[in-house]
Amino acid sequence: MLDIEDVRHRLGVGFTMTHLEEVSSTNDHLMELARNGAPTGTLISADHQTEGHGRRGAPWIAPSGSSVLMSLLARLPAMLLPSHLAILTGVGVANALCALDIPAAIKWPNDIMVMDRKVAGILVETSDDVAVIGVGVNCTVEDFADDLRDRAGSLHALLDRPVSREDVLVAVAKELTAALELVREGGIIRVLVAWNKMNWLMRRRVRVSGPLGVVEGDGLFLDGRRLVWHVFREGRIVVMPLNSTVEAI
Repeated sequence: MLDIEDVRHRLGVGFTMTHLEEVSSTNDHLMELARNGAPTGTLISADHQTEGHGRRGAPWIAPSGSSVLMSLLARLPAMLLPSHLAILTGVGVANALCALDIPAAIKWPNDIMVMDRKVAGILVETSDDVAVIGVGVNCTVEDFADDLRDRAGSLHALLDRPVSREDVLVAVAKELTAALELVREGGIIRVLVAWNKMNWLMRRRVRVSGPLGVVEGDGLFLDGRRLVWHVFREGRIVVMPLNSTVEAI
């Protein structure tokens, strides 16, 4: 059982937390609250989601009490481009795990990797200047669906030590907020640099497919100023649009 009072105490000022035993989706629930005027820092967490979903509507399924399931409400800084939002949230979640001595990396666009296994996913939904940042982190999941078994993992199994949901939830909420504050202070370039340092695909064989065609290469990095990919291919760099599909091969 999540120690809700401990989490609230450690979050401190700036957060309004509600914990639910069960909800259809923390993102859906929080977006409804946002429409009714909920403030920045409103945080919803749950033990179980009945209709949890990820990118492109893919289901997010986790046994009750096995994962951090949370959504955080933020009012977006005016200077933040939509393209920057996925970058910022990835940095926030990866930094949170690294702060807990967990070697996390970011796999574009919304996966967090530990020891080459996906342990967390991010789903950001926006409406006007409001962002609902949904995060799911596998803490003690022991079994995965057949299509995930070879690429997903949980923190407890990978690290061979317990990792409390309270620690993860507090760290993620604080690091996401810190990344947003950095942008408000004009520091988006620092966030982009941090993303590249944790880029899981930096030195992996990749396929990038987009409006300019398909390019295969030996890794890539993000050009944050131009918002394009630089793909390493046969000793040279091929530039591809950020909205290209990126996959490891």
